[in-house]
Amino acid sequence: MNKFAINGGKSIRKKSWPGWPIVGKEELELMSEVISSGVWSYNGPKEKEFIRKFRDYIGTKYAVCAANGTVTLQMALEALDIGYGDEVIVPGLTWQATASCCVDVNAMPVLVDVEEDSWCIDPVKIEEAITPKQKL
Repeated sequence: MNKFAINGGKSIRKKSWPGWPIVGKEELELMSEVISSGVWSYNGPKEKEFIRKFRDYIGTKYAVCAANGTVTLQMALEALDIGYGDEVIVPGLTWQATASCCVDVNAMPVLVDVEEDSWCIDPVKIEEAITPKQKL
């Protein structure tokens, strides 16, 4: 595998990366509109508008907004009917939400090591970690 630029590999970009979050005048105006409306809660008019536009853009019948990545992982596990007594294989090197969302749906995270050169979950270790308590 190639080296990362930080480890002496070839850099793919010469200019600095843009800052985050990227907020322009239009975004500030829209945020001001939402804040001024007093409707910040789940399922407000701007959220409904976004869902409709996003759903139409990707060509699907349904879409949903979620507060963050943790919630989206929980929703995915719940949609797959994963819960008490189930195990979920997750990478050992990850954000804590990858494992904690399993606990949130009463499943057990099974930590699997990552590959040294890529830091991605090791497919060989996944095979070794498979048990009957996991839904394949």
